[in-house]
Amino acid sequence: MPPNNVRRKVALIRTNFLPYSETFIHDELRHHQRYNATVMARQHRNADRFTGHRVVAVESIPAPRQRLASALFGLTGYSRLWHRTFQAENFDIVHVHFGHNALYALPYVEKYDLPLVISLHGRDVSTLHSRDRYYRPEYTLYWQRRLRLFARTHLFLAASDELRDLIVAAGCPPDKVVVHRLGIDLNRFQPPASPRQNETPQVLMVGRFVEKKGHLYGFNAAALARAAGCDFALKVVGDGALMPRYRAEVSRLGISDAVTFTGPLSHEAVREQLLSSDIMLAPSVVARNGDRDSGLIVAKEAAACAVPVIGTLHGGIPDIIEDEKTGFLVPERDVDALADRLKRLLKDASLRRQMGTSARQHMEKNYNIVERVNALEDIYDHAIAEHRRARRIPTS
Repeated sequence: MPPNNVRRKVALIRTNFLPYSETFIHDELRHHQRYNATVMARQHRNADRFTGHRVVAVESIPAPRQRLASALFGLTGYSRLWHRTFQAENFDIVHVHFGHNALYALPYVEKYDLPLVISLHGRDVSTLHSRDRYYRPEYTLYWQRRLRLFARTHLFLAASDELRDLIVAAGCPPDKVVVHRLGIDLNRFQPPASPRQNETPQVLMVGRFVEKKGHLYGFNAAALARAAGCDFALKVVGDGALMPRYRAEVSRLGISDAVTFTGPLSHEAVREQLLSSDIMLAPSVVARNGDRDSGLIVAKEAAACAVPVIGTLHGGIPDIIEDEKTGFLVPERDVDALADRLKRLLKDASLRRQMGTSARQHMEKNYNIVERVNALEDIYDHAIAEHRRARRIPTS
């Protein structure tokens, strides 16, 4: 271990830093205590939104653009800038978010002889079991090089038990995979200062408009609740190619007057929505191409704000929701069960408050980001020590 006043260095690799949907990476970086992180990226996006990080990027969006260098990096993984940075920084470890991004890390990990840990989040694992690995070039290479990746990686950090099982089924040695759940900022996401007093219960769905988020099942459950005489207002936060279909479905179901599509919102604006909401719907499903959620960060944030969540028995969601205690869990695609649990919460404000209080306590016990990042840094320490012992390098 280094002296107490010396921070080790981690190269954090995410080729696109940072989509709005990956605020959890931003939060993780903000809570490091014993490591200084340098983000290595192909493209630096949303720099005005995700501030406070040292980012080394081949190009920045919207400017300055380096299209030729970025294209070369995309095709070959080569970047003179990345090499200069690795040479100058003398990193202790490399941490990659998303398995397929690790293909870009491998040349640098091997050249500079560094330990590697990879965080797995969902699509980066399910694609190893889907037809996409044969037909989509970015995943074909990932599939072809998976064994090399498995061999060179010190540890894979799976966001759920399901992802751990899936990566092992793809050929990864079981002793190289641990479940590491992401935390949330409990100081930022807290229950409102005064109890919610909504005359009409407020229901929230948050997520990209893609199949795995299960929005259509949520809309149909809401229609059944309306038909049973329940009053509510449903806000849908997000955007995507399925928007026209969603609007058409809401119209067909006759609930357009109760549904508001907000479009994509900033992380802060989502927090404001959570503070004013009474219930969250999270009807995630395994998509036809195998895509799935691991652990829904926004469901954790809802629970931290004392909002009970109705979710599915899918991915890491059962780790977030304690059925009948902090919210409800139902089978995927079971509209009747979704509607039943929604009606129960809409009709019983005291049950909402009781579950919300328990949900907050569950987050405090298991998902405090300070504790989860400390656990991550312990993983870094262990990986570095193991790597140096294997190569007979002094550990101090």
